[in-house]
Amino acid sequence: MLSAAAFFALALLIVAGIGWQIAAERERQRAVVDRRLGLFTASVTPRRVLLSAPDLLAPLMAQAQVEITQRAFGLFAGGLLLLAVLALVVAGPVAALAALLAPPLATFLWVRRRAAQRIEALIEALPHYIDAVRQMQAVGNSLAQALERALADAPLVVRLYITPVARRLELGAPVADAMQMLADRLRVPEISMLSAAIRTNMRYGGSIAAVLLNLSAILRERARIKRELKAAISEAKISGKVLIVMPLVAMGLLVMMNPAYIDFFLSDPRGHKLAVIALALQAMGMIVMRQVMRLRF
Repeated sequence: MLSAAAFFALALLIVAGIGWQIAAERERQRAVVDRRLGLFTASVTPRRVLLSAPDLLAPLMAQAQVEITQRAFGLFAGGLLLLAVLALVVAGPVAALAALLAPPLATFLWVRRRAAQRIEALIEALPHYIDAVRQMQAVGNSLAQALERALADAPLVVRLYITPVARRLELGAPVADAMQMLADRLRVPEISMLSAAIRTNMRYGGSIAAVLLNLSAILRERARIKRELKAAISEAKISGKVLIVMPLVAMGLLVMMNPAYIDFFLSDPRGHKLAVIALALQAMGMIVMRQVMRLRF
């Protein structure tokens, strides 16, 4: 019964995929005909439909600078369902569940790693950008002009994150509001500190140059302390990684020495349950170890 339902679902997915491809090809041909008839100019490009991320994932997506389009999400969801149905037909429910969970988890981990790398590079380069803004102000530019013109010589990672602020400033947005929108979007402490400094100066007045100088020194000190902490806990992190990998290596060695050892987990229903429990416990252990090794500063 389960195999018949899986084959039926697989057939529906294949038919849906073929239908989607035919519809996309017809839409492309219609666009070509309309362009030749002069209904659209040659410079018109298809508009990407972006999907909004959930509130819990939105800061992470913004930090990683990853945008989800409707087309990409549809392709990913369709491919995931097709993979799950194939796993259900070939290897059973456990493999289908693994096929459903593994790609989203791998994608989430990739986005999280990308966000961490980019934000770390931004934090390293941010003091230099603040110094450039302060120097621009010292030669007579306003704060809005200094924020825009300092981007010309700023590192690429700074331009990628601060360019939306410069665009809002060009459209007439207040400096404090534009920077606060970036801080709310990224939720990075260093960007929030810069936004708070600008907002406080805009409200109460005073010399913004002195505030930026102190902020640049504070950010450099934070980066230095963070590097020292990473160096201090590097040995503990390596030990934790070894503890995480040891059960997987032990399982691989047992399978190499006795290939029949794993048959119980693949063919017996009791083995399926034990395999799921073992994988869940291993995943929980990895999460706990990562939380213990995680550096919060």
